[in-house]
Amino acid sequence: MDVAKVKAFPFTEARIEEAVRLVRSGRAETNKIGRRVWRDSGCTHRLHLYVGRESATFYRLSKVAGRKVETRIGDALAMRLSVARDLARKLAAGDTKAAAPVRVRTDGPTVAEAWKAYEADARSGAFVAGRKPAAESTMDSYLDLYNAHIKAAYGKRSLHALAKDVHDLHRKLRSKPATGNRLLQVCSNLFVHAARAGHWSKPNPTLDPITGRTIKKHHVESRSRWLTTSEAARVLAFSAADCDPWRDFWPLLLMTGVRVSDLREMRWSELDLRDGKATWSVPITKNGDPHIAPLVSQAVEILRARLGRAPKTGTGARERPASPWVFPMKEDATRCICDCDHAWARVKEHTGIDDIRIHDIRRTGGSWGTQADAPLPAVGSFLGDKSINAVAVYARTDSSAARRVAEAIAARIEEAKGGTNE
Repeated sequence: MDVAKVKAFPFTEARIEEAVRLVRSGRAETNKIGRRVWRDSGCTHRLHLYVGRESATFYRLSKVAGRKVETRIGDALAMRLSVARDLARKLAAGDTKAAAPVRVRTDGPTVAEAWKAYEADARSGAFVAGRKPAAESTMDSYLDLYNAHIKAAYGKRSLHALAKDVHDLHRKLRSKPATGNRLLQVCSNLFVHAARAGHWSKPNPTLDPITGRTIKKHHVESRSRWLTTSEAARVLAFSAADCDPWRDFWPLLLMTGVRVSDLREMRWSELDLRDGKATWSVPITKNGDPHIAPLVSQAVEILRARLGRAPKTGTGARERPASPWVFPMKEDATRCICDCDHAWARVKEHTGIDDIRIHDIRRTGGSWGTQADAPLPAVGSFLGDKSINAVAVYARTDSSAARRVAEAIAARIEEAKGGTNE
């Protein structure tokens, strides 16, 4: 049904959202004040939907002494249709209290003030929303989302105003599901921090008031993209001529199959670089477990070279790298690198590979492992992924299977360096 061409239709949640999109995109005819009205033909109590460029509201229309009376019921994008219909029924029965106007509280800190406090505590590590403090790159991406979707509209308003519209903000980004889901996480973190600081006492608005669970996230299509051998060859060729630390970072990311955040935070104390037994003990990964990553000879060679070039403290047996990080920041060696996205953008620009994300490098390791006929538990052991199946736990107790996967990937890397065009 094309709701733009009718004055009445049976309301559903999906059709209401369609009506809102039509008005806001200018594809539905509106009156002089930019508003369009539809009647719910599926309700016998004169429920109407008023949609403007900035709002969507349920009203009940009635006549009293020959005059039209509009009674506001509530925000159509924050209220369930079943609730709106029930309130329309109560109003029709004479319950004048059924649709008391919704007033948004203005007390407490503004959204901008709450964000400033949250960002400062999250960046310093004083506030942790997940299993570990958020990385600088993560906070940078959160800040970009805040600036793009929250700051202008809500920065000077109270947290209550943002709380009322969280569901609407999430719905608006249905066409960009990953962005919408990430914005939902940003809002959740903001309100958790505000609650801990004593500035928010209501339920977290990112929770469904009916189920108590997080709002259902948008579906994001799974990706099956990974580097081909020829694409890997281009990436490795550019990396070899790139500046430090990226000439070492990208090959190691491909050889280890870890997440980029784990490699950024690699410490010298976690490495065992003995010939034939080299491993990296990742203390905690995204799934909450530690992971023993086997290091092939090519990876050991890169790491030993980095160790030899690293500034040292102490002498003789007490000589140690001055920075605990394998990839420290040049301007502050007490911190690890954090500009991986910018460096990867440079790789894509020079190699002409536009549709590859950093995380696809991890998928490349898993894909190459399976192409080398490695069993799934062994690939799961190599990646540190506990979701493959229950058998994977046995593979994790023996690192030899994971090492064979790593060696198969190393062989493909050497093949790529040789210029194979598969």
